[in-house]
Amino acid sequence: MHVMVQGAVDQSVNIVDAHPHIYSSDKSRYPTIDDPWEPGEPAEVADLKARMDDSGVSRAVFIQTGTYYGWDNRYVMTSTRANSDWATGVVTLNPEDPAHLDVLTDAAENYNVRGLRGAGPGSEGAYRLWTRARDLGVVVNCMVLDDLDAVPAIEKIATDLDDLQIVIDHCFMLSASNMTQTHTLDAKIAALERLSALPNIHAKVTPGAHGSQRVYPHEDMHDPLKRVIDAFGPNRCVWGSNFPNALWSKGTSYDQNLTLFTEELGLSTSDQEAILGGTAMRLWFS
Repeated sequence: MHVMVQGAVDQSVNIVDAHPHIYSSDKSRYPTIDDPWEPGEPAEVADLKARMDDSGVSRAVFIQTGTYYGWDNRYVMTSTRANSDWATGVVTLNPEDPAHLDVLTDAAENYNVRGLRGAGPGSEGAYRLWTRARDLGVVVNCMVLDDLDAVPAIEKIATDLDDLQIVIDHCFMLSASNMTQTHTLDAKIAALERLSALPNIHAKVTPGAHGSQRVYPHEDMHDPLKRVIDAFGPNRCVWGSNFPNALWSKGTSYDQNLTLFTEELGLSTSDQEAILGGTAMRLWFS
């Protein structure tokens, strides 16, 4: 894709979507949990690829959809292996289930999976699972919603396992609103700044749409996103689309999730190259 920076010349950027979810229409082969969160639009791998092609996105990191499949990672695993020329995957596992250590090993060794998603490392089971991820060269996507109490545990394991790469999913659900959140915007940014001191922790800067109280281009999230980028540096930030966008982006389209970074935030070409592709290539495709 050619991305435009205001006042700059077009630059070709290898764009990686580090946060799409995928959903199979074959519910007999891939049954859902009870009361699943429906995607709101066709969201199979082919549907994602069509959005990517339209927006000039070359690679994807499939994220297991816990609100649809729970701990059953088969669709992400089979899709990752079938599309290994342009995709990898992240499995969501239960740290309290010892059998999931072997699931992670199988996913990494036989299905091209390069990521683990789950709760923060606040238990012995989680510590074991994250350690297995480190041993397999798997990146941990740390999904703790807005639980800032998890910060010390994240710091400890990031220090203990300093060769484990950790990504904070959705930046603690960073939001421009302080009215319906457990923690204020400033408290979340302070927690992210604290974690940014550890070089193996990264930020997934995906809250532009779902953290905003306004329609696209989500002006109320521009400053928060730039503060996170300033804290971590663009080489430790990754972009993701939040596909399917009917569900996860409040209707903000796939392409708008991308143009927020290419046209609206005023990022330099080098910052775009890192956030939109370079960091993700290093984490999941190197």
